[in-house]
Formats: sequence, structure tokens, C-alpha cells
Amino acid sequence: MENAEKIGEILNSAGYPVSADAAEKFAVYLDFLTEYNRSFNLTSVDSSDAPVLHFADSLAAHGSIPYGASVLDIGSGGGFPGVPLKIFRDDISLTALDSNGKKCTFLRLLSAKIGVDFDVLCARAEEIGRKSYRGSFDIAVTRAVAELRILAEIGLPLIKKGGKLICYKARLTDAEKAEGVRAFRECGGMIVAEKKFSLSGAERTLVVAEKTEDTPTEFPRRYKKILSSPL
Repeated sequence: MENAEKIGEILNSAGYPVSADAAEKFAVYLDFLTEYNRSFNLTSVDSSDAPVLHFADSLAAHGSIPYGASVLDIGSGGGFPGVPLKIFRDDISLTALDSNGKKCTFLRLLSAKIGVDFDVLCARAEEIGRKSYRGSFDIAVTRAVAELRILAEIGLPLIKKGGKLICYKARLTDAEKAEGVRAFRECGGMIVAEKKFSLSGAERTLVVAEKTEDTPTEFPRRYKKILSSPL
């Protein structure tokens, strides 16, 4: 498929060499997302720039994910960044989490369409982080979901002690980082790395936080409380 070859070349040049089979999966993914988006408007996507703005961007965290890790994609939406990571790194086990039923339906259909096995969990992160999935994952990733101090409270409870929360951000301001540092500390973690890179001329940052101790039992709070009174 011509589109698969083009996507493979783009990802290769971005530093993410993919096999012909993986490139084909990315091509089918893009076609299916574009088609599905016409009816359900899942995410902002343009088939011409998606290989860079969605696929290459999603793969930026792969070097921070240990071999065989259990990975939770918080607010997965159209599957980013979790599904591209799973295509590129078949060794990881992926759970795609979203609270929107239509997006969860898309994710389940996508798994079958591209032949990549991953779990889909239709729930809110702050709800499953209180009991059912608390401390369940090695790694959590989240892209374009919320500011760092909110991500700290909804993300860290879901991760095992010693695990990492990887937040994909656009340009990170000093104020957001300072608030994030404080919030991560309150929730039992700390920022251990920042990876800055450029994507189609836009500045991007990966913020990697490690869970260094158990999250206090009062976190996460109800989402309305998190929004009205963030840490």
C-alpha cells in the first residue's frame, strides 16, 4: 500500500523505524480513524499530517517504557498515544481508558481492524483510581488531557510504586511546572525527566514523573473537586 510506505518513511525519518507490517497497521489505523471521524468527530485529525502530529508524537515516549510493561492510556480518545505505542512496541500490554462511550466503541473496533490486541476500559480515571485499578499499572501515559497538577492526582494513584506517569505536553510554562511539582509531591511522586523536542516546528515536552511512595488515600478526589480546587 502506497500510504503505508509513506508512513513508514515518515516514521523512519523521525527516528522510529517500523517494519512493513507495522507501517501497514498505521495506514489502516489512519484510514479507519479518518472514516470514523466523519460521523463521530473523535479527534482533530488531518490524514496528511497525522503521521507526524499523531503517530510520531505518540512514539516519543517509547524509550521511557520498560520492556513488557503494563501501560494505561488515560483519556485515550482516538487512541493516542497508546495505540501507536502498542503497534511500535508489541512487548507492552495496553489498556486504553476513556469515559466516552463512542470513543470506547471506536477503540474496540480499531483493535479488531488493525489486528492489535489491547484492552478498552470505559470509565473515569479518578473513579477507578480509588479502588478497582489502584496501583495496577507499571506506566500511565496521557496526551492533551489536562494540566500537570490535575494529571498528578488522577494518574499517580493508578500506577504501581516505582512506576511512571508520562505526560505529553505542548510548550510547558514555568507556572504549570511549579504547580505540577507540588502536586506530584502531594500524591507520592516526583518529576524525574523532561524531554523537549520539536514537531513540525512546534515545541513539545514529555514530562516523566515517578511514583516514589504510596499515594495518600484521600487522592484522587471527585473530579468536580479536582477541577474546582486543584492541588
